[in-house]
Amino acid sequence: MSGKKNLPEILAPAGGPEQVKAAVLAGADAVYLGLDKFNARRNAENFTDQAFLEAAAFCHERDVKVYAAVNILIKEDELADLSQTAELLCRAGTDGVIVQDLAAARILRQCSDLPLHASTQMTIHNRAGLRALEELGFCRYVPARELTLAEIAELAKSTDMQTEVFVHGALCMSVSGCCYLSAMLGGRSGNRGLCAQACRLPFTCNGRSHALSLKDLSAIGHIGELRAAGVDSLKIEGRMKRPEYVAAAVTACKNARDGLPYDEDTLRRVFSRSGFTDGYLTGKRDLSMFGFRTREDVAAADEKLLSAIRESWRKETPRVPLSAELTIGAKENRLTISDGNHTVTQTGRGGEPPKTAPLSAENARRSIEKTGGTPYRIASFRLQNPDGLYAGASALNALRRDALACLAEERRAPNPRTFHAVHETYPSSPHSFSGFALRFPDEKRYFRGDYRTAILPVKELLREPERFLPDRDKIVAELPALFFPFQEEDCRRQLQTLREYGFTRGLCENIGGLRLLREEGFCAEGGFGMNLMNSAALAACAQQGLTTATLSIELRKEAARAIRTDLRLRLAVYGFLPLMKLRACPLQSEKGCAGCPGEGVLTDRKGMEFRVLCEDKRFSVLYNSVPLDLLAKDFSFADEGLLYFTGETRETCRFVYDCAKAGKTAAARHTTGLFEKTLY
Repeated sequence: MSGKKNLPEILAPAGGPEQVKAAVLAGADAVYLGLDKFNARRNAENFTDQAFLEAAAFCHERDVKVYAAVNILIKEDELADLSQTAELLCRAGTDGVIVQDLAAARILRQCSDLPLHASTQMTIHNRAGLRALEELGFCRYVPARELTLAEIAELAKSTDMQTEVFVHGALCMSVSGCCYLSAMLGGRSGNRGLCAQACRLPFTCNGRSHALSLKDLSAIGHIGELRAAGVDSLKIEGRMKRPEYVAAAVTACKNARDGLPYDEDTLRRVFSRSGFTDGYLTGKRDLSMFGFRTREDVAAADEKLLSAIRESWRKETPRVPLSAELTIGAKENRLTISDGNHTVTQTGRGGEPPKTAPLSAENARRSIEKTGGTPYRIASFRLQNPDGLYAGASALNALRRDALACLAEERRAPNPRTFHAVHETYPSSPHSFSGFALRFPDEKRYFRGDYRTAILPVKELLREPERFLPDRDKIVAELPALFFPFQEEDCRRQLQTLREYGFTRGLCENIGGLRLLREEGFCAEGGFGMNLMNSAALAACAQQGLTTATLSIELRKEAARAIRTDLRLRLAVYGFLPLMKLRACPLQSEKGCAGCPGEGVLTDRKGMEFRVLCEDKRFSVLYNSVPLDLLAKDFSFADEGLLYFTGETRETCRFVYDCAKAGKTAAARHTTGLFEKTLY
């Protein structure tokens, strides 16, 4: 792939207009912000349409790029509004759009030429995911925040897309895009931009409190290594944070990128959770990564500190280089300035015979270079004064002010992108319920039956593939939910072995898995980790080769029923659902994984226990404390009901299946999830 060059950009969060100003005046190269709709920080101040246009003009005048966050899962009845948002983004000349939902990527590509950036919420963590993004037309991706420096470098060298990496700010406990804790416990979805931060509550494990709360990330000390790894953009998290936080983080990143010392103490004081961690980047995912916000952390951000930070961006730093040519003539004086793209000329009253000496180049430059309070600096200057005339400083200052005002007006004017309205209809086949798909965690719980589909992990099928050959037409090989860059080839070889035995169906939880299944000739089926919530996303997956889709577990029944697709639809109707996938395991002790049996529990403040299971020391999974049970509900609009077994005994699995066929509830203590609730 092409080599990376230039300094990486510093990308700052902007939850509101004041944060935009703080970020830009502190030296950010780009900002990312959200509108009132479709962004993953819906509790931030955010931007009205007019405020967004004004923010884009402010940034573009200063050569700062503007990326719009359209990075949530989109409901079916919101798809029409997305086109209106795209029109606004095009009108503003937006430099890129950060998306999570494949529906957003599909619609934005159809109606505009807006550059697509893949959000960290898309769980891009392997090369197969990059190949899928390239096919979908993305130009930039944000890998999952849980990757090591070596893994980031492996991805960056594997693609011509730009690599954007978080270097400072809050860390989610779950692997990016794999968290349903807030949605299932409180009806407020992180995938919809309203995370209630349930992980920050005092979950206990092995005598430790706040076992699901990580310290904030600070990888600013690794910026040189990230640049060497091929990272193009250094991203700061924090659209919910105040302007002082933004300015302090931008200043630190800028200094570190430029090889200067940075003030980590100021960063810690302005906001931290018991300090910082770089554990993901270094691969040291131990207990030192965990922390929570204390009273001392809050008190550290006192008014004296905040006032000092505000002073740091009070004055505008000239950042836009200009060329200037001043011509002194008897009839008029003329000043032409240019930024390379825009050129303006201002004229004024002509020069006069000198009383003592003609206007010198030094004195002329002194007047024209007085650009303080503006984003401009005179990088080159030329004086034309063939008749040896004189012009006073006040006249030259007026020329300069008028010329800069005209240039600013031109630079602030939007450079709109192409937009054309698209109204896509989605073909749909009739869906009629025809049976159940049973997901078994291992071969010990597997039993034969009259069900339509049996889903088993790839590693379980490989233990004794001959055992499953009689049922191979109904067997679906489940890829690991996560397979990181240096594990990808192992997954490929395992699929190839299963293919040799005649297995043809595979299940994936993200677009990287979908791509790998397709490359290895499998009929690809999607799990609920694909986060499929609308018809456009299903259409996008169909183009990528998906044949069966499991709908998002965050869908209300009416919304699920409204989806239009030709794909076969599956709906989770039973199971202890995975609420988080964790690369920093809360079960570990001071000795790490040593002595851990690979399973344990977390207890919340109400005494509810949440099971955690280790997946081959690659990641672990947090499961809900009670099972989903929709077996007595009407889900006939789906083609299959998914029974998602985890730690149940084989006898319990059989019992649940019998209840499912009879349409009876199987678990006395259970939840109906979001099936009959409104998701915010």
